[in-house]
Amino acid sequence: MKILAWVVRIALFLVVLTFSLRNTDLVTVKWLPGLEVQTQLVVALLVSLLIGAVFAWISLLPSWLKAKRIASVASKNVERLERELSQMKSQGAGVVVVEEPVPALPIGPSHGI
Repeated sequence: MKILAWVVRIALFLVVLTFSLRNTDLVTVKWLPGLEVQTQLVVALLVSLLIGAVFAWISLLPSWLKAKRIASVASKNVERLERELSQMKSQGAGVVVVEEPVPALPIGPSHGI
């Protein structure tokens, strides 16, 4: 599997290298009136790709932070419940423990990852 991953990486690198070597023409990027920049086509595409990635990361940041906060609250609740269970066991309260798998994080479209 590692060999396949390296083959894909090398192929992708060669495609990007070939694209960048073949697209060295100068283009004029116009942003606002009076704001124009002349650069190579591959540089303009790379910059626009990076800007898009930054905007995507910023737009996903709130949902990631929410998921992290939910996970933190859930782990604190688990620790609290485990402490209460051990206290009840030590007091001999006749607690019956049923072990069943519980997902650590909510899974579904609302988790945001």
